[in-house]
Amino acid sequence: MGRFPRFRAALLVLGCVTASGCTSAIDEVPPSLETMRVLRDQGVPPMALGAFTPASRDIGRAIQIRLSVLHAPKGRTFAEFLGATFETELKAAGKLDPASPLRLDGVLTESRASEDFKKGGGSLGARISLWRNGKLVLAKDYRVDAKWHSDFIGALAIEEAFLQYNALYAQLVRKALSDPALIAAAKG
Repeated sequence: MGRFPRFRAALLVLGCVTASGCTSAIDEVPPSLETMRVLRDQGVPPMALGAFTPASRDIGRAIQIRLSVLHAPKGRTFAEFLGATFETELKAAGKLDPASPLRLDGVLTESRASEDFKKGGGSLGARISLWRNGKLVLAKDYRVDAKWHSDFIGALAIEEAFLQYNALYAQLVRKALSDPALIAAAKG
C-alpha cells in the first residue's frame, strides 16, 4: 500500500470519528464552601428532598454542542441531577434530613447550552418548592446563565461548553439556597 491510500484511509477514519461526535456524562458537582457557609451562618434548618422532575420532555436527558452530546450521569435526567446537586450541598452542610418536616422539590424548567464558533451561552432554570408538613410555604423560579468565548477548534469549544453548562447546576443551587425568601420560609 502506497503513501496516498494510507493517507486517504486515515482521513476516512478521522472523518468517521469526527462525524459521529462523542458523548459523555456530566460531571458530579462537588459541594461549594460558599453554599455550605450560607446554610450554616443563616441557621437554615435541615430539610428532606422530594422529587426533581423536568417541566417537559424537551428538557430531556442531553445537551448537544456541535456533534457532541452531554448526558445526565448514570441514566438520570438533568432534573434528577439538579436534585442530586441539592443533596450534595445539603449533605456537606449537615442540613440533609430525610425525616425533616421541611421538603424541597424542584421542576427543571430550562436547560440550554449553545455556541456559534465565537461565543457560547447556557442557561438553567427551575421552580423550587419548599413544603412544611405537607403544606406549600414557598414556590419560586430561579434562573442562572453564563456566557463564554467559544473556540473555533471543536474539541476546545465542546469541552468549554460542557464545563460551563455543568457549573450552572452549582450556581442554581447556591442561588436558591442563599435566597433570603427561601431561608425565611425554611425558618418559618
